[in-house]
Amino acid sequence: MSVMTWPSAPAASPLLRQCGAALGDRVLRLQDEPLAILKALYRLGALVVTTFSAGSKVSQNMHYPAFSDGEWWLESVGDRCRLRQSLQPAQWHSVLAVLEPTGPLPARSLLFLDRQGQPLQQVAVAPDSGGLAFEELVCAMLHPDQKSLNLPCGFPRLLRSKLGPLSELERDWAGSHDDEDFTQLLARCHDQRSVLYESVRDSFACQVRAETLPAVLGEAASRDSATTLCIGNQGVRLCMTAPWSSPRWQGNHCHLAHNGALVSLDMSQMHSLWRLRKPGEGQVVTALEALDEQGDWLWTLSAGEGEASWRELLRDSVIR
Repeated sequence: MSVMTWPSAPAASPLLRQCGAALGDRVLRLQDEPLAILKALYRLGALVVTTFSAGSKVSQNMHYPAFSDGEWWLESVGDRCRLRQSLQPAQWHSVLAVLEPTGPLPARSLLFLDRQGQPLQQVAVAPDSGGLAFEELVCAMLHPDQKSLNLPCGFPRLLRSKLGPLSELERDWAGSHDDEDFTQLLARCHDQRSVLYESVRDSFACQVRAETLPAVLGEAASRDSATTLCIGNQGVRLCMTAPWSSPRWQGNHCHLAHNGALVSLDMSQMHSLWRLRKPGEGQVVTALEALDEQGDWLWTLSAGEGEASWRELLRDSVIR
């Protein structure tokens, strides 16, 4: 089976470069122990937490729980809304403390980064919250080197050029009962989802026009229907169910809101949109999934309150 090498990922994000220019002044480098710092976040009180991904950004007001090893997730449930946040601790690499406003980063905030220098999550202490806990945490975890960031390098990406017979792919797809099974299927193409989706028939994955997504979001808002939006990066996956507000457009960005959570989707990053059908709990689950130009995952939109009403919404909105 032949293997194709893709270009290396960028070594550092623009946000990290801004922090590097202010290092030792407005920004301090903390010890490369993000998990220990995550466990201390519950002391900081009310937080404004921003999760980054390639094509989206989510900001929400929340309290971090007192994490323990092996339980890197949190869930909150409200009236017609639900949030589940799952962390992949192996991907969390380094932490910066922002003392004064730096670029888009507010004062008294922490920036967590992955092993390729990409931002995972920003945690800002809400005004009049946390007392001196932020300063105490920064002092306790200060790194001795405040002159360099030790920027990580990108890693080459590999893609297998053959995925096996179509019948075998579709059999394994139909037999996938959970996210872990589907992840193993994606591993055959090194998470290049577009390669997998283009390899199966339309009954499994069918490309739809990009205009479908704003049409579905607008129709869901007009019907007051809850939907589930999942976004994430290498270290964080957020799944939020809510009756989202009507989409508000600002250039290429689509903004959604619900109960203190603000979502910004960058439509310019969306290269393709797919309607997927996968096995769920006792039924076939349908979802819309957006991919970027490299075939990487951006976000997924699926049912919020019932699969039947969601399918009806899609029938009225999907543009083939």
